[in-house]
Amino acid sequence: MLIGIVSDSHDNLTNIQKAVEYFKEKGITTIIHAGDWVAPFAAIALKKGIGREGRLITVFGNNEGEHYYFREVVDKLGIEYYHEAGEVEIAGRKIAVYHGTNEVLTRALVECGKYDLVVTGHTHQAYIMPQGKTLHVNPGELAGVLTGKGTFAVVDLESMKAELVSL
Repeated sequence: MLIGIVSDSHDNLTNIQKAVEYFKEKGITTIIHAGDWVAPFAAIALKKGIGREGRLITVFGNNEGEHYYFREVVDKLGIEYYHEAGEVEIAGRKIAVYHGTNEVLTRALVECGKYDLVVTGHTHQAYIMPQGKTLHVNPGELAGVLTGKGTFAVVDLESMKAELVSL
């Protein structure tokens, strides 16, 4: 099963739409967003893009502005929301999702051995790092505001292989 991993979309609706088009093309219907949406309308755009049947999982980043309204929107749309960090299971894989603002906590999630996949964002630096049985994926920044290019990741949960995709 393929899943999409995005982070740090920072209201860039153009890049959100490009990612949605890629996910549709590849048949990807489960997306994890590791925070820094900024405003709720970005979450609306991504959820509408993947459709009602699509599964969207998210945590807050450090740049979310409208916490109360954001929570109202995600609840209404059926987005799976975990405040700062969350644990989910997809296709039998244990996954931790955390924005990544604290390097000590990030390292603890990756090194504890409990998770098959740890998804973080925050740094705007894209990387895929295997560590023991855990794969740590930071998809970089979908918005492309700091590095100049929008990126996201695709993870194959069967093989536990990941790839970075540049827009």
